[in-house]
Amino acid sequence: MRKSWALIVIAMTVLFSLVLMSASFAGPKPPEGYRDIRLGMTKLQILDILKKQTGTSSFEEIGDEIGEIIRNDNLFRFAAYKFDPKGALVEIDLQMREILGRDKVLELFNAQYGLNVSPSKKFVDSTRSVEVLDNLLIIKLASDDRKRSARSEQ
Repeated sequence: MRKSWALIVIAMTVLFSLVLMSASFAGPKPPEGYRDIRLGMTKLQILDILKKQTGTSSFEEIGDEIGEIIRNDNLFRFAAYKFDPKGALVEIDLQMREILGRDKVLELFNAQYGLNVSPSKKFVDSTRSVEVLDNLLIIKLASDDRKRSARSEQ
């Protein structure tokens, strides 16, 4: 009888350890973009997506950027999509809704993605970064230099 209890305790300990290890390896999952729009997309792809989103937003091309007024989103009210000279989306600036306040928006955003960004702390990995500047949440594609240095360190 004691052997079976000992085996059960050992099995439970091993299982619990595996669960903890898998949770620690999962890590944060930063956004690859906003809604259906992903970093690296072309301007034409984004315009096509925005044209199909009737009623949820309105948008306008502003020089080399696209500005979007966002409806039906509790966290953000405006998005600016910025492109590199080749036409790929490299930055998304999301203006937070003032009614919730920056702290509450960041709390909800961090909980959604497992991050801990704040005005004094940003998230950076080999492919993108997420940072806060005033009332903006900025999602950026990593520069080629940063991608190269991250690959060489691995």
